[in-house]
Formats: sequence, C-alpha cells, structure tokens
Amino acid sequence: MSASARGKKLAGVSGKGQEAAAKARKAPRCPICGKPVAPEHRPFCSRRCADIDLGRWLGGRYAVPGEPIGADAAEREAGEPRSEDDEGANR
Repeated sequence: MSASARGKKLAGVSGKGQEAAAKARKAPRCPICGKPVAPEHRPFCSRRCADIDLGRWLGGRYAVPGEPIGADAAEREAGEPRSEDDEGANR
C-alpha cells in the first residue's frame, strides 16, 4: 500500500465503516432536525428550520458567553448621552 493510500484511509476504520464515515463527512446535518442540509438553506435543511433557529436567537434561547454589562455601559455603547447626575458623580 502506498503512503498516499494509507493517508486516505481513516484510522481504525475499514471497509463499509470507512465508506459510511466518508458519507457522514460529506453530508452535513441540520442542527435543528438532523436531516441532510439543503444547499439553498445551508446550514439548515429548510426555511422552516432556519426560521426556528432565528426565533431561538431572537427569543434569547441562545447566548454568546461573556461578562454581563451594566445599564450605564449599554447606554454609552448605544450612543445615548449620559444624564447630568452621572456627570456630577464623576467630578
């Protein structure tokens, strides 16, 4: 067996198992329902699953980890001017 042929084989998998593993790599699955991905809705299988995922993001079911920010920091990031009370506290 040549070095290139050995490099193409999956470690510890042979025959039909290797073919099944190769197919699994080639056919990504929808993260919502597990069906094969449709190219026009990638990484989802359908518009329905894409909408379900969007709804989860908008509903707050998914969150990006990080430190919570306070109300003052959120206002400054949004470009809202600080109130006079905030300015007086810094003097």
